[in-house]
Amino acid sequence: MFKSLPLLALLGLAASPVVAAEQAWTGWYVGGHAGHASGDSRADVSLGGEWSIETPALRDDVSSAWSTDLGPDGSAFGLLFGYDHQFASGFVLGAELDYASLDISDSRATGLQPAPSVPTLSYDYANTIELDDKWSLRARFGYADGRHLFFASAGWVQVDATASASVASNGGYLKLGRQSGTLDGFEWGLGYAFDFGNQWSLRGEYLVTDLDDLRYDTGYLPGSTFTSPAYLESVRQDVDFDTFRISLDYRF
Repeated sequence: MFKSLPLLALLGLAASPVVAAEQAWTGWYVGGHAGHASGDSRADVSLGGEWSIETPALRDDVSSAWSTDLGPDGSAFGLLFGYDHQFASGFVLGAELDYASLDISDSRATGLQPAPSVPTLSYDYANTIELDDKWSLRARFGYADGRHLFFASAGWVQVDATASASVASNGGYLKLGRQSGTLDGFEWGLGYAFDFGNQWSLRGEYLVTDLDDLRYDTGYLPGSTFTSPAYLESVRQDVDFDTFRISLDYRF
């Protein structure tokens, strides 16, 4: 019996790294991430008020030329905090709270261009979109194979956004609409992480963010020669963007 003890000890030592490896992804972690984001933002302009007295052709000219697709892009970096539990089967279940500072924007200005239906009238249209702070809380689902973790995530997201739309005509028509707000939405992603075996891990991740619409109206600017009766414009602007980022995480 005593002769078998060294053998049992060796078997125990050999098995302990396997048990540790099976639980390598269990625990709390913090990390920092940096990456690049790019997306789409469609601004649709609808006309009301005294625009009803204008010809349908002019209304179509203005609304179609003012409505536009923007392509905001820029940097995204921040911090994250989460918890994972790895099951004996290798499946991993967790949750992650994520903050990102975004520098994502786009703008366009057409310059004065004639309205096709009334060539004597020219309009300069401008639109902007800016995205700033982002918070998200996502569930994580994955499968671990030793030091390798393949995962998907999905959950709630909130982003600070600012949009504007302006128009100026050669007839002295000056309008501006601007709206800042916090937009809720849905975010999902896919990723891969590698565990270095010393509580540090590195991951690459692709995230898709789909936000609620931003809605706002325009108002007359000082110097506009048309103020009454009121011509009205309303803007509905949607936003979605994709992010590819790298994160370095430390697991407690």
